[in-house]
Amino acid sequence: MILAAKIALACAGTVVAGTTVLCSEGFLRVNVTQRGAEPHHINVIAPAMLVPVAIRFASHFETRRKIDEAADKLEPWAPTIRTALTELNNLDDMTLVDISEPGDHVRVEKIGSAIVVDVDDKDTVVHVSAPIRAISSTVQQIADAADSASSADEPDSRSWSNR
Repeated sequence: MILAAKIALACAGTVVAGTTVLCSEGFLRVNVTQRGAEPHHINVIAPAMLVPVAIRFASHFETRRKIDEAADKLEPWAPTIRTALTELNNLDDMTLVDISEPGDHVRVEKIGSAIVVDVDDKDTVVHVSAPIRAISSTVQQIADAADSASSADEPDSRSWSNR
């Protein structure tokens, strides 16, 4: 009986530790409401750490070509993006973009340690919230995909974070 309790406690501890690591970068939230004759509502809340992990796995499959294309376009801008995200994370909350037109409204804000995008038009309401750390990790994964693709051609290539 004591052995079973120890095993259960070890399993519970492993689950708690795994959940803590998985949620360490915060949560990605996507909420879409489509109005109209057939309204739809989608609400997804997921650990933000899954996005860079998904990029890493996707780079091993058929989507590799698309990730390589994105990585090639991103690589020259990666240091600038990383610096901007780091500095943005250090700033107070602010509105980055706020556009209002009749029937349409777009707002991009930095709230806490997340970037929040809200779009409201006559047909759809979209809310996306992503932690800045997760965005930075994703940018790094995509840039690293470019480095790994070029490392097959050039054995001396370095990671963008070391440049």
